[in-house]
Amino acid sequence: MNSRLTFRNTLQGKNDGRLPFVPFIYGLAARTANVSLREMAEDASYYTNALEGVYGLLGHDVIVGNFDTTLESESFGCEVEWPSEYGAPNVVKGGVLSGLRPEEFMSRGRIPVVMEVTKRLTLSLGRDVAVACALTGPCSFLETVKVIPENTHTGNKGEAIKLLRSFFTKLVRSLCELKIDALLFREDPLGREFTEELFQNKEDYKALYGTLFNIVRAFNAFPVVVTKHLSLEAIKDVHGLLRPGSIVLLGNMLGDSDLGFIKDIANSLKLSFGVPLPIGTGTQEELWNQLSAMESFVSKYRPKNLFYTSDGEIPHNIPMEILHILMDRLRAGS
Repeated sequence: MNSRLTFRNTLQGKNDGRLPFVPFIYGLAARTANVSLREMAEDASYYTNALEGVYGLLGHDVIVGNFDTTLESESFGCEVEWPSEYGAPNVVKGGVLSGLRPEEFMSRGRIPVVMEVTKRLTLSLGRDVAVACALTGPCSFLETVKVIPENTHTGNKGEAIKLLRSFFTKLVRSLCELKIDALLFREDPLGREFTEELFQNKEDYKALYGTLFNIVRAFNAFPVVVTKHLSLEAIKDVHGLLRPGSIVLLGNMLGDSDLGFIKDIANSLKLSFGVPLPIGTGTQEELWNQLSAMESFVSKYRPKNLFYTSDGEIPHNIPMEILHILMDRLRAGS
């Protein structure tokens, strides 16, 4: 069974083999391609070649494009700053939604590059490896970027959420038309504040996410919510409101009892979970200890609905030998 089928089976809760690995790679791809991150992100050929190249080096199961939370902001007119050769950009100046139409939004900034890269990846590698794309989740977008929708009253979040619907709908549909396997909605920028923001405006977010998830599923792809420091106790509430197909749990060092809880709730709610490995975000000892704990758990329980992820973006300066050792162990499986 190839990587794509392994990943898709996992998201459907029926994987009988090893756990697939979904690394979040951005600056590292530029480094291995010997171009700056900005050069890569602004040129479809550089970007495609870089992601294909790092996949050739590591052989991971899922290629995730656009691990960058400024993509949408830039297309809305925000000013973006690139802090270093391989560092992800930041929004430094906001914008106002003034008469912008969804079609114009799709043609601005780096969105056309991401669309072209995604199309090329699905054509060149999509038979054997899963291709996914990451977008900024609605909660994180409205709380962390500096875009002010025109004609909204200050503090009227519900009004802003409704105004953004057409833009997010257009972006999600356009990506899904390229036959990706999964769309990742990144709420990790909010960290622990995600659930607070979500439930303060729960009906509006429920309606927006419901529309976006329905589009993803209509194209036979899988909607995934990426969280950070999400308490395990909050999983049921988030699932009950949004009904995602999968949740990634960044920022959590998971022990046996945590993994047992996740296994049980995954089975009861028919959810799949991404469990993080601290690749470059912790010490090497922490990485190997976490992986050993996961290997022991997997060997004992054979979960059908779990996959590994990196704990956020893999640092661009991580020694490649660490990644090669990691990949050898992950391919061996349990």
